[in-house]
Amino acid sequence: MDSIQYLLKGAENLWNNYVRHEFVIKMKEGTLPLDVFRYYLIQDAKYVEDMLKAVLLASSKGPIDIVTKILQAIFYSRDKGLETNKKLYSKLGITIDEIRKTGYNLVNYAYTRHLYYYANIGWNEFLVAWAPCMLGYSIIGDFVVETSHEIYKLWATFYSSQEYKRRVDAIVEALNNVNINENILNIFITSIRFEIGFWDSALRKEPTVY
Repeated sequence: MDSIQYLLKGAENLWNNYVRHEFVIKMKEGTLPLDVFRYYLIQDAKYVEDMLKAVLLASSKGPIDIVTKILQAIFYSRDKGLETNKKLYSKLGITIDEIRKTGYNLVNYAYTRHLYYYANIGWNEFLVAWAPCMLGYSIIGDFVVETSHEIYKLWATFYSSQEYKRRVDAIVEALNNVNINENILNIFITSIRFEIGFWDSALRKEPTVY
């Protein structure tokens, strides 16, 4: 069994709760309120900035060939991701200044510190902590892209794209070189819990704290 299959099997129920969360279902149905999605996008922008910093930090600890392949896949699709976000921000009246001035909600703050922590511990630990976000959004993108809602379809086009799947494929390939043990599985599970919490906090539009 590949490492990624082992991890997904070990977290099966939580994983399903994450990739088919109420937030995701409502995007697919087109019933998610736009103010909730707008809140999510701002928090996600803050998450992505910290996540990329953590990737670069962890990369200094990983095998050069594997790290290079992942970074190339990320930068290859960067323009497409930025273009999608630019369109979404325009449609929802989000500015870069607003993103910078908005604080983190508690889940987002804790999740990004979780990534920084494992980026400092080691490459394998970070890779496992990062994987639920990257793999999960590919699965979610494939699901939501079938929606008839213009905004949510636009969002999903990036995560269901071949460019994004190149990132995921590189990460999964790297993960399959990781020896799985209980500690590694627990890191993976914790990140899934953070992903679920991220959806929950967006639905509630929780106050920012940092």
